[in-house]
Amino acid sequence: MRKTKVISLILAIVLILSQTAVFAAEEIYTLEIGGALVETELKFTMDELKALPEEAQINQEYLYNSKSGENLVEVKGVSLAYLLKEKAGVTAEEGKVEFFASDGYPIDPQTLQDILNEELNFVLAYEVDGEELSEVTIYRNLKYEGEYNTVYKYICKIALSEAEAAETPEEPVTEPEKDQDVEIVFTDITDEYKFAEEAIYDLASRKILDGIGGGLFAPGNEFTREQFCKIIVVALGYDLKDYEGAFSDIAEDRWSAPYVQAAVDSGLFIGNPDGTFAPEKVISRQEMAVVAARAAVAKGIVEIERLNKFVMEKSDYLDKDAVADWAANAVAWLEAQKVFEGIAGENFEPAKSVNRAEAAVVVYKTLFAE
Repeated sequence: MRKTKVISLILAIVLILSQTAVFAAEEIYTLEIGGALVETELKFTMDELKALPEEAQINQEYLYNSKSGENLVEVKGVSLAYLLKEKAGVTAEEGKVEFFASDGYPIDPQTLQDILNEELNFVLAYEVDGEELSEVTIYRNLKYEGEYNTVYKYICKIALSEAEAAETPEEPVTEPEKDQDVEIVFTDITDEYKFAEEAIYDLASRKILDGIGGGLFAPGNEFTREQFCKIIVVALGYDLKDYEGAFSDIAEDRWSAPYVQAAVDSGLFIGNPDGTFAPEKVISRQEMAVVAARAAVAKGIVEIERLNKFVMEKSDYLDKDAVADWAANAVAWLEAQKVFEGIAGENFEPAKSVNRAEAAVVVYKTLFAE
């Protein structure tokens, strides 16, 4: 009996040890990369990421924004673009890239075009400010000043898939026609704003842009994002849309709500990562340029593929390097169309606030001028 018990105990110990050996043989991976666009699926431990060749490694400072303000950290890690192209065999230039966090926190999909953009420089960080990480955190450079959501924590899986078909912008219903029967006169179009006179009267006659009453146009008044929403929606002849409440700073009964919804639905405008639209924020020159260029694409004036071939490297503006990457193609194309003549001089001044006269010129020259 005692002998039987000893044998049973030995067999139990052997079984436990064998199972332990099996589990020990199973590698615990930190990160997996796969999906439809991936030729070779990848799995890495932290040590394997660190051991990748020098050309894969990134060691730089990354600026990011949080509720506490701007933060600057020293990051060591691996280039995501390098892994996708050199290790995973990704040859596509467009697609959807999804980050999955181990804590289940939802992360908005990224575009493959952004991931491969050297200026954004996505990095799989394994060390931040000298402290080693147990899970991958992804950092990227800012697209524009003040941008949020450029850090993605606890990433355990990355999946690549075909880009979802973009919704086709609504076709303009009818182009606003000039009202030939009503004489419009503004008494405050001074010599300072003569460059915009033709544009102002043309848009006013089409009922795209109104005066402020009393025979005044107020050409020097600043122009906001919601005001630009209105004129671009009207200029394209789009129907107004019932507001769906997507933005925390726009109430359902706000005057601009149906214009904002129409502009967002048609892809002319987008909101901010924090869920706001900033309707009263004065629109900047480069923001206006992006919306105007999108409107030109929607109207069939230029194809998006052609527009994207225009680059700021060939621009004549002395401050061309100050134009944000997300606005570069639009600004370069509009410059080539001479849309900003009379508005911008040697410098484009991309962050400069737009006034009513300038807004009129850009919409008129982009969409209506022969």
